[in-house]
Amino acid sequence: MEEAFIAITSAISSSSSSYSSLPSSPMDTRIWRKLPPPLVDRILAFLPPPAFFRFRSVCKRFYSLLFSDTFLNSHLRLSPRRSWLVFFLLPPKSNLYPTSSSSSSSSASPPPDAFLFDPESSTWHRFSFDAIVPRGFSPAASSGGLICWLSDEPGTKILLLSNPITQLVAQLPTSPRPRLFPSVGLTAGNSSFSVVVAGDDLISPFAVKNLTAESFHADGITGFYSPWAIISPLPRLCNLDPGRLIAAGGRLYCMSTGPFAVLAYDVGGNAWYKIQAPMRRFLRSPSLAACGDGRVVLVAAVEKSKLSVPRSVRLWGLQTDGVTWAEVERMPPEVYVQFEEAEGGGGFECVGSGELIAITTKQSRDVLLFDFYSKAWRWAPQCPFLHRVGGDGVLRGFGYEPRLATPALGLLDSSSLAFQSFGG
Repeated sequence: MEEAFIAITSAISSSSSSYSSLPSSPMDTRIWRKLPPPLVDRILAFLPPPAFFRFRSVCKRFYSLLFSDTFLNSHLRLSPRRSWLVFFLLPPKSNLYPTSSSSSSSSASPPPDAFLFDPESSTWHRFSFDAIVPRGFSPAASSGGLICWLSDEPGTKILLLSNPITQLVAQLPTSPRPRLFPSVGLTAGNSSFSVVVAGDDLISPFAVKNLTAESFHADGITGFYSPWAIISPLPRLCNLDPGRLIAAGGRLYCMSTGPFAVLAYDVGGNAWYKIQAPMRRFLRSPSLAACGDGRVVLVAAVEKSKLSVPRSVRLWGLQTDGVTWAEVERMPPEVYVQFEEAEGGGGFECVGSGELIAITTKQSRDVLLFDFYSKAWRWAPQCPFLHRVGGDGVLRGFGYEPRLATPALGLLDSSSLAFQSFGG
């Protein structure tokens, strides 16, 4: 049992050194021996998930905490929320649209690995989904510790919700309307979740249009359950850029191209509307990110031959009126020179998580970070796992909150014993 106490102290020591500037030192194991198990469990509930998985292999009791309702409830209440980033290396866009010849599961692509980045400790983690996610699915959204996977096959869509840390997965009922590769939005909490699938209506085997959106909502407190209700139609002449919908302040947002505009869906009002993008005629690679307390940020390169300021990447924040933008940041010239070289004119996209904006390019596997709190730009350290992966691919990022427990999975019907422990 002494090894268990040593594991606790080392986990707390390494955790505090990663997440705090205060000095730390291993605690006397004689103190831990006298603490009752319930108090030890409460202390462990404060630790971040990486520390928990470092010491869970010490003894059977520590391992069993992952399946203890009491411990998981304490972890949900006590463990500080952390804003991480998760990246996937996806195939080029031309390979995202399967043909009829690739309909068999044997020819479908396996799920890509997840590369998780902890910005506080600047460390990377790698997760494989081969054991829990079948072939033919791609990551589409993330919220509340869950990653949403969308079936690649054209037609009615299958969506999976998974927790990469606990390796649990649950399937939503099949969506009724045939689509090709729609945009997906996910908002998940402890007692409810909502999924929206929008655009890419497959109106014939040869034509796709952005016409409608569907929503799935489940609430464990009120008992409200609405599987795949057709919500209000999309605005006319919109052209959704295939990708994710971001959630902020009770609304979902996505980019529309030709000309650039922002589409917003008011969940409470059940209505879509357009928001004019700033400097839309001179934007290149505009992308939306949700960060902080429901803030919506648009990141884009500004290019105009007679512009009075040098070319750069700018950030605009959506104002409280929900329709106007204000510039909040401009990439410094010295950073833009490095970024321009890494991007190579191939385009880029961004993702928000907490106070961070992460920008990924389509030509490289580097990640540029902007911290709203410190107003500092920095390059993330190279991912040791990602740079071993060969072949072509586009780096797609999502905001991610590492959580040992994701009770929203229990709102879906499942025969798995693992899901029952998360039931509301």
